[in-house]
This record gives sequence, C-alpha cells and structure tokens, in this order.
Amino acid sequence: MTTGETNLVTHRIVPPTMCDSKGVIDMADPNGIKELRDAADRGKEAIQERDQLKREMAFMKAGVDTDSKAGQLLFKAYDGELDTEAIQAEWQELAPSPVPVEQPELAQDTVNETDTQVAGQRQALAEDSVSVEASTQSPYEQGFQEFQKAYDSGRPKDESAARFVHTVLEAAGQGDERVVSDI
Repeated sequence: MTTGETNLVTHRIVPPTMCDSKGVIDMADPNGIKELRDAADRGKEAIQERDQLKREMAFMKAGVDTDSKAGQLLFKAYDGELDTEAIQAEWQELAPSPVPVEQPELAQDTVNETDTQVAGQRQALAEDSVSVEASTQSPYEQGFQEFQKAYDSGRPKDESAARFVHTVLEAAGQGDERVVSDI
C-alpha cells in the first residue's frame, strides 16, 4: 500500500467455524459456504413465515372468514395493503353481509299437566305458611320451624326446604330489614 492509499477493510461477523486463526474466511472450505447458504435459506424461510402470519392476522382483524370458500379466495388473491379497512372493503364486495331476516315469534309455551301440578304445590306451600307479619320471630327461625314441621309430617326434604325459602323470601318481599340489608 502506498502512502496516499486508504485501506478499506470491511469487517463482517462470520461464524468461527468458517474462519482461520487470523479471522479470515476460508473460501476453500466447502462446509463454510454450505453453512452460509443454509443460514441464508433459514432466514428467507423465517421472513416468509413472518409475512404469512402478518397477512393472516390482518385478515382476522378485518373479520374475514378464511374458512369459507369466499374467504379463502380473497386471502389468496388479495394483493393490496394489509390495512383492516381495505381488507374489509374487499370482503364486503365479495361476500356482502346478509340482510337480517326477521324471525317469526315462537309459539307460546303450552302449559302441561306437570306445570299445573307444580303451580298447585307452590300455592299450597304459600297457603300453609305463617305470615311474617303475624310473628315477631326472625324469618330465618320461622322458616326453619316451617321446614321442620313439614319434614316431620313426612313431606320430602326438598318440599320442606321450599317452605323455608318461601318464608324468607316472603319476608324479603315485604321489606323485613332482618332479611333485606343494604350491605
């Protein structure tokens, strides 16, 4: 090198397996070049995979059903910006939203024999209970006594428990502060 020349040396980071002891790339080593090519291929594949994931995410954000035929066609053919509004506009042209169809009102439920029987049992429970107003006893204590009386008379446990619940709910419905609280 002469005194007027500038030494332009570019340094690159190279895997140590491709360099000799002085850090110089051994171009005669076919494994070193192969490793570089493999690394470049892996990099290209990673970039393609990233771009594919970005594309899928953009279509998902736009609300495109990529499981449908129309969605699959749009996904393959679309070459515009991966902007949500742009994709939605294309999707609307390809598969416009269906006009909502008014559903006819469902027929009202018919009352069957079981419903009538249950309503009668509820009414009987209400008639047999002692009014909360007729007692100064706690609704919970009164409900428990109602439960115990019904259970001891041979009524099923769930029916007896219904008497307890009815007594407490009746007190709550009448605003009994021992049951209803502001907490």
